[in-house]
Amino acid sequence: AMINRPMSTGDALYLDRAALAELDIGAATVRIDERTSLRILELDDQRAQIELTAGTINLSVRNVYEGQYYEIDTPTLAFVVEQPGIYRVDISPSGDSTMISVVDGSGIVYGQDNASYSVSNGRSYRFNDTSLTDYQVFSLPERDEFDQWCLERAQRYDESESRRYVSEDVIGYSDLDEYGTWGSASSYGSIWYPSGVAVGWAPYRNGRWAWIDP
Repeated sequence: AMINRPMSTGDALYLDRAALAELDIGAATVRIDERTSLRILELDDQRAQIELTAGTINLSVRNVYEGQYYEIDTPTLAFVVEQPGIYRVDISPSGDSTMISVVDGSGIVYGQDNASYSVSNGRSYRFNDTSLTDYQVFSLPERDEFDQWCLERAQRYDESESRRYVSEDVIGYSDLDEYGTWGSASSYGSIWYPSGVAVGWAPYRNGRWAWIDP
């Protein structure tokens, strides 16, 4: 998996031991813990549907626009985000239960035979069967190393200077802080100046093009 590789419907991703990854999806970010396996079932302007078969992910949603929704499918349930917030989804090592932790926000858990259950912020929910009849509700657990990494990555976005100039829906806007500085020109307005490039540098002059389906 190459850094900055576009991912689309049908792509699968597996993280081995000691690996961490981050996927930007418009107004949301998926952060992935080690030993996690997922597949993108559908991804377009309206829907982001991810199948999580093992491991742990953190879903941070900044905006949910009209007609949009984010869905995480696991072996036992489907979780649909209702509003912006921070959500963590854990698959048990045996794969027979799913824990939804709602740090902030709310959503709906769906099971078989049209079963549904609403989840809200400040609680964790463990579902042990597909009918959603065997479950536990408890307080959010203490932060672990993955939670701390997610928090640090989120702060990188929230505290980005580029957020003042670029819509937060633009994928990769926080990288602009690392690779350049902002200034202004009376005839144009705000301008981003890349750093560490040679005199005469121009975008797209170096590098390569690649076709990524669809």
